[in-house]
Amino acid sequence: MKQRGQTLIASLIVIVIIAILAVVFLKGGGATSARKDGEGRTIIGQTKAAAKDDVCRSNLSQVRAALQIKQDPVDGTWPETLEETHIGSEFYRCPLGKEPYVYDPKTGQVHCIHPGHEKY
Repeated sequence: MKQRGQTLIASLIVIVIIAILAVVFLKGGGATSARKDGEGRTIIGQTKAAAKDDVCRSNLSQVRAALQIKQDPVDGTWPETLEETHIGSEFYRCPLGKEPYVYDPKTGQVHCIHPGHEKY
């Protein structure tokens, strides 16, 4: 008699292996986050948090470029608020922690205060 397809035992073994892999990847294998903000306890969560870190860096770059454009060429003064750059409200906050960016209109410096983003 010829066997066709997989046996029940082979199917169960495949399901068990897939379940084990899913637990390791989705739960992080019991590993804790090494991030300062505690975000991303799983592999997928760490990837999402890293992507939002990149968005934060990009937002700050866009804000800094807009501030340079809005800087008064005559006396070199900076805009009083970030909103005067008119680039959109989604650029004025950290995408990860939703904290507003800190802006100093005297120096034109802007930075993020989210834990782990201090160097941005």
